[in-house]
Amino acid sequence: MDPLVIVSNRGPASAKVTPSGDVILSRGGGGLVSALSPLAQDGAIKWCFPISSQAELDAQSHGLFGRFMQGLEPIEVAPDVYDAAYNDISNKVLWYLTHGMFQTSRNPSFDSVFYLSWKKYLEYSSEIAKSVAEIAPKGARIILQDYHMFMVAHFLAPLRPDSSLAMFLHTPFSSPSELDVLPNEIAKQILESLSNLDHLGFHAAKWQQNYLDCVSSFGANRAKHSWVNPLGTDAIDIVNLGNTPQVEEAADKLGALANGRRIIARIDRMEPSKNILRGIDSIVEMYKFYPYLLATTVHFANCYPSREAIPDYGEYAREVHEKVESANKYLRELARPLKIELESDPIVLFSEDNFALSLAILRSYDVLLVNPIRDGLNLVASEGTILNEHDGVLVLSKNAGVAEIVSEIIPLVNPFDIKETALAISQSLALNKEQRKSHNSHLKTRFLEFNPQLWLSNQINWFNAP
Repeated sequence: MDPLVIVSNRGPASAKVTPSGDVILSRGGGGLVSALSPLAQDGAIKWCFPISSQAELDAQSHGLFGRFMQGLEPIEVAPDVYDAAYNDISNKVLWYLTHGMFQTSRNPSFDSVFYLSWKKYLEYSSEIAKSVAEIAPKGARIILQDYHMFMVAHFLAPLRPDSSLAMFLHTPFSSPSELDVLPNEIAKQILESLSNLDHLGFHAAKWQQNYLDCVSSFGANRAKHSWVNPLGTDAIDIVNLGNTPQVEEAADKLGALANGRRIIARIDRMEPSKNILRGIDSIVEMYKFYPYLLATTVHFANCYPSREAIPDYGEYAREVHEKVESANKYLRELARPLKIELESDPIVLFSEDNFALSLAILRSYDVLLVNPIRDGLNLVASEGTILNEHDGVLVLSKNAGVAEIVSEIIPLVNPFDIKETALAISQSLALNKEQRKSHNSHLKTRFLEFNPQLWLSNQINWFNAP
């Protein structure tokens, strides 16, 4: 079997400097690490990823990556090149593009600074391609991961005609009208780069169709094959992680804070596509309809920091905190004439990157709200269903990629419809024990059909297609 090479913007280990000045590596999260770790331990893959920070460079010089996992191939990239490629292009342009999140009355604006950053992004892509071309064994099967690598195929394909080249996109893909926001030359460059692929994979059919529509609309060539291949949760891994002493301690604290009240939960990065503001509005709307629920329920939201270097993200986080504060003030006023004595704020916002807390909330919820404006997949829906101990009910946005997996099992909500979402939450709370058990059982059975190992195996099997 031809060797397998994975190329991603982030590797399986993150480097940091301890207070004592030592450099250490810790395992990264996500399904990709779960899927690839067994193969890496067996030496069956090479995993290429850029490094640029001083901690990463020190880790490399001390051989820490090689001792952490077999097959790791860090690629040194100049800090200014990486910063432009990652922050200025990938985070500020391509992420917003793929998620359809540009506010076109204000952004984007493609000035000379953007074009200089795009030049750096091409330089980054070229450096990655050259290094991968040198690292990959003859006849290797190479799989690029996500939009950070959009232009790598353009440079890599002519360097390694002996290799098969694939890419998996973990985000949505833009519609033609959304892609048309980019300068025409750059939109065509991206599509031309993707046309060098033998295989292009998506989490959901709607994102695959958007890609095919863009190819048609722009008159571009397409990848030889495109596939739909949803990533699943590693059930054994998430259950093991959810039963550590740290999670038990967090669960005990949550239980004390809830004090017998039923928990409506959400777990999200603090980013605009997650639709946190409308989620809060939906909770308030539900209490307007059914104020007596203030006595028996509480909303726990763990919305942890993300991409804090981007001003829009900081502004969004500020809006979320202000929204929660005003919502709690309103709800306390709503409770007063009903003589409801609140145990705590009706909406409790945690804003810390605390994995144990997130897992404890997923174990404990009665209703889980997952209402993104648009998501490539969203693993929280499956992680929560698998980990939950209360036969919790899932309220899910129709615009999450994972919705395609469960659309025949549960009703979906429009993420822009506050009233519909509020009613879906209240109806979930009204289900009896048997209905909740049936809901959770059917969902769990469906989610367990997918896992990271199957996801990776499907990608490997792509290479056998004619």
